[in-house]
Amino acid sequence: MSLAVSSELILQTKNPDLCVFLFFSTLFIYNFQRIIRIQNGIDHIRKEWSVKHQKLILFLMGIGLIICLKIFLSFKPLTKIIIIMIGFISLAYPTLLRKIPFLKIFIISLAWASSTTLLLAIENNILLSTDFILHFISRFLFVFAITIPFDIRDLRYDNEVIITLPLFFGIKISKIIAISSLFFCCLISLFQYVKSGLIFAYLSALIILYFFSSIFIIKSNEGKSDIFFSFWVESLSIMSYVLIIFMLLFF
Repeated sequence: MSLAVSSELILQTKNPDLCVFLFFSTLFIYNFQRIIRIQNGIDHIRKEWSVKHQKLILFLMGIGLIICLKIFLSFKPLTKIIIIMIGFISLAYPTLLRKIPFLKIFIISLAWASSTTLLLAIENNILLSTDFILHFISRFLFVFAITIPFDIRDLRYDNEVIITLPLFFGIKISKIIAISSLFFCCLISLFQYVKSGLIFAYLSALIILYFFSSIFIIKSNEGKSDIFFSFWVESLSIMSYVLIIFMLLFF
């Protein structure tokens, strides 16, 4: 939701219903995946907690699904089609697509980028211009980059179950790939600032975001605590919105 609100500011548009929808759809999808992991006996860092709190997980799924369905009905037909496509991929991943090599990170990046940018553009009639496409690509690359630390964390669980970039290329090369993705994000932002009128507040916020993201990627290793990943790395998405608001106060 924070990424979607960040896109609203950058694209100069608003859609509160879509933001609420994204929040509760995420609540549903992630808890759905937890239930699938439990049923399939998949080892995970929070497996013990998930098994112990299945009723709570189902309750959260129910809340998320009910609110999502209510808001979903108000969207435009094309928006609904895109949501169904993203939803199908998200639901199929833990059941059908999980074991396809390298697919995990691309599914996450595509789903997040589409949810936080493409849905907003379609629902708010934003022209799919070159500037928007660059914004979409930078969002895809950003999510791609900050997903790699989680693959590093899950190395001991993914081994022989799912082939990820760190498992195949090693941690060092995977970090290089992640930081390179953020470097391209910086180049896109600079290009948009020079050619497309991206204001300096947004540019500075994005550059700082990519810088901090790079630091967390560099520091990622299997020995880090779950708080490092589930709080600090995960909060980078929220930081995108916070930094934009903060920079707008100064520029």
